[in-house]
Order: sequence, then structure tokens, then C-alpha cells
Amino acid sequence: MDVQTIEKAKQQWQAAADMMPQLICLLDASGQIIHVNRTIERWWLANVAGVRGRRLHDVLHPDCDDPQCYFKSLWLDAATRLAAGERTEREAYDPVLKRHVSVLVQPLVRPLRDFKETDDLHAVVMVGDISDIKQAEAGYQRIHEELECIVCLERERRKFSESMQARLLAILEKTTDYVAMADAKGDMLYLNPAGRTLLGLGPLADISHLKLCEHGTQEVKDRIWDEAIPCAIRSGLWTGESRLRDTAGREFHASQVIIAHRDEAGQIQNFSTILRDTSEQVQTAQALRESRDELRRLSGLLATIQEDERRRIALDLHDGLGQSLSLIKLSIENAASLLTAGEASEASASLQQLIPRVREALVEVRRVSTELRPSILDDLGILPTLSWFFRELEAACSHLVVEKAFNVAEHEVPVPLQITLYRIVQEASNNIVKHAGADRVRVSLDRIDQMLHLLIEDNGCGFDPASIPWVEGEAKGLGLLSMKERASFSGGTYRIVSAPGQGTRIEVSWPCGPATG
Repeated sequence: MDVQTIEKAKQQWQAAADMMPQLICLLDASGQIIHVNRTIERWWLANVAGVRGRRLHDVLHPDCDDPQCYFKSLWLDAATRLAAGERTEREAYDPVLKRHVSVLVQPLVRPLRDFKETDDLHAVVMVGDISDIKQAEAGYQRIHEELECIVCLERERRKFSESMQARLLAILEKTTDYVAMADAKGDMLYLNPAGRTLLGLGPLADISHLKLCEHGTQEVKDRIWDEAIPCAIRSGLWTGESRLRDTAGREFHASQVIIAHRDEAGQIQNFSTILRDTSEQVQTAQALRESRDELRRLSGLLATIQEDERRRIALDLHDGLGQSLSLIKLSIENAASLLTAGEASEASASLQQLIPRVREALVEVRRVSTELRPSILDDLGILPTLSWFFRELEAACSHLVVEKAFNVAEHEVPVPLQITLYRIVQEASNNIVKHAGADRVRVSLDRIDQMLHLLIEDNGCGFDPASIPWVEGEAKGLGLLSMKERASFSGGTYRIVSAPGQGTRIEVSWPCGPATG
């Protein structure tokens, strides 16, 4: 190959090198520039002719005295590797050029002998501007970091959501309220253990064939689907009272909430319902209403009993003590007239006749007083009072035999209960004498496990307790009600058992604390 051809090839390669965007430098063994392409002019560093023989560092970093300059350390490393025939590559941010650069130092093989300056040619250095790439990488890195952050946040949010779902599921599983979920058609999707228990379903029972709120009467189901579900669809929520039936047919009351859930498009996606068994509250409310009615009835009964008692006392005073006092008054007036007339002996005789009448009046006063409250109760206690009462009863009713079994000591009967116990015995005895036709009565008083038990039973004709309702304004059945209410007001329980021809049994029990000596 002749020199012209080589020179032409060189010029062609030179023109091609000048067109390259990278800065391309040919260096000799001492690191001085032999040739550089025109990129050096495009970078406004120097002209091509003016850099020959200069070191590349001095061209790129004129007047550089930074001991930490990356290019100095790069060149020292590259020179070592060049000696071993190895290439050097590095990327760095050039603070002088104010751009990111990639530097390649490549050793050259021995060129053709006819190539000029072959003895000086040692290496080629290519410096490329990769600022755009680095900016893109930085952008990609920022995007990657943002995506990583989003992924991390989403992962944490999902983890938190899963944790909350697990907690909510645990709450649903443990709550004592009935909780169910169904699809938009009302087909059951979920029923918590409390709901299964409420309906009498096992923990593994299939619920896919069940409809939401179908465990109820037809009236309740119609109300749910005609009123409650449409209301929940319109406003998202319905609350009200409901009634359900378990698999055994037992009906119970419940307060119910139905919630309609929509998807992102606003379409109904599913329903959920929460029920709380309020049967106990309903029963309590019913018992309270009945108690109020009973209280009103008892208030009327009390007024009737008080009026009857007043009427009886008034009759006793009028027919007994009143007449005795009237006779005494007439006798005293007669004696006074006789004394005025000077008939002393006749007046004395008239006064003597008053003594038995006064004695009878005193007996009547003691009788009325004893019926109101026997003084023996305050003086001696309940057991002597009951013994006295039954002696008086047997004396008045010679055909009647009273069997007494008092298995308590006097101090074991609380003082506040004594008058109540006496009145119940008194009322029961009066009923036996008036209505039972019995010839034998058994009365026992026992204390068992801090409970005081009174039992009164007779062998009379008996009756049906349900057939004797108390009617306001009538005295029929007042004795029975009086005993029941005395027991109730004193904290006790009252029970009567009777049937026609089978006698009557009255049981009254009171709770009482430990007996005191």
C-alpha cells in the first residue's frame, strides 16, 4: 500500500473522528496529546491545533490544583493499566465541564510501519458527555424510588388493611350479636357463630341456601323485603325491631340494623345485618308493664281492704262497744235522776247493774284491740302468739284440730316479719273456718338454709284458685290476695295449691340472714 493511499485513509478516518460527539484524543507514551478531534472546539475548550503536545488534564482542567481531582487519579490508574496492556473505563461528574462524562483509556497495538508518528502513538482516550443519560437515569431512579415508596406504602396499607380485616373478623366471630352478610339478591354469604347459635345452626352448617332474614314469620319477612330493604337501598341504613325463629321454631325478639353496600359504580353490591336478641328486654318490659298494672290493681285492692277493715271495725264498735256504752249512758242518767229525786237506794241498785255492762265493754275493747294488733306479740313474741291464737281458734271451733310444728326458735324469726306472718296465719285460718269445712289443720314453721318457711294445709273441700279472680269493687278473693301481697311486700314468695275435694296448701317463704341469739 503506497503512502497516498494511507494518507487518504487517514484523512477519511480523521473526518469521521471529527464527526463523533465524543472527545477523542491520541496520546503518546508520556501522556501528551498527539491529536484530538474537533469535539474539543465544540466543547469550547481549545482549538485542535493548540492542544498538540499538551496533557489532556491540563486541557480539560486548566489551572487545576485540586489534589482530589478525579481525573488525576483516573490517569494514574490508567497509566498503570496501560503498561499492562489493559483498558480503563470510568464515569464521573466533571465539576469543571459541569457535565457527566464517561472516560475510556484504550491501549493501541503497534500500527503499520508506514503510519506517521507510529513511535509516539501509545493510547487513545475517549471522553463522552453522558449528562443526558445520567439525567434520564436520575429520572428513572426517582421514578423507581417513588414507585418503591408507593409499593412500600401500598404494602403497608395492605398489611394494615389485612390486619384490620383480621381484627374485624375476630370481633365478628366473638361478638354476641347476630351478624350476617348477603349478596345483592339476599343469598347468605356469611353468618357469625353468635348468629348460628341464635338460629340453632351448627358451626359447619351450610348457609348458602339461606336468604337474608328469612328466619321469621311471613309477616316479618314481608316487612323486611317490602319496607326495610328498600329503605336501606335508599338511605344506606335501616333500623327497627324484628322477630326471628330458630330451627326449633322458638321465636325471639331482636333489634335489627340492615346496611346496603354499593360498589364504585353506585350499584348495590351486598347487604349486611346486625341483630341483637332483645327477648329478655322485651320480657322485662312486659313484666314491668304487668307489674305496673298489678301495682294499680293492688292499690285498688289495698283501698278496698282498708275500707273493709274500717267497715268491720266500725261495725264492731257500733254493734258491740257502741251499744254497751249507750246502755251504760242510759243507766248513769237513770241513776242521776234517782239521786236527784232522793231515791238513793234505787240509784245504788242501778249503778250496781252497770258493773257487768262495763266489764263487757272492756272485754269488747280488748277483743277489738287484739284483732288490730295482739299485745302478746310485742310482749312475748311470735311463737307464743301463734300458740295463743290456735288455742283461741280451737276453743271457738270445737270441731277443728290444729297440728302445730314450730321448728324454729324465737330469735330465728326476724322481728319485721312477725306481724306479717301472724296476719297471713290469721287470714288463712279465717278462710278455713269460713269456706273450707275442714276438721284438721296443720301449721309448720321451719328455717332451712337462711330461708323461713311457713306451711298451712287443711283437709277441707278445696277449690280451683284460678276460678276466683279478684274483681275491683268485690270482696271475693280478697283474703287470698291479701296473703299474697303481704308475702310479696315483705320480700317473700307465696304459693297456693288446691283442687276441689283435695284440701288447700299455702306455702310462704322468706329469705333471712343468719339468726342472732
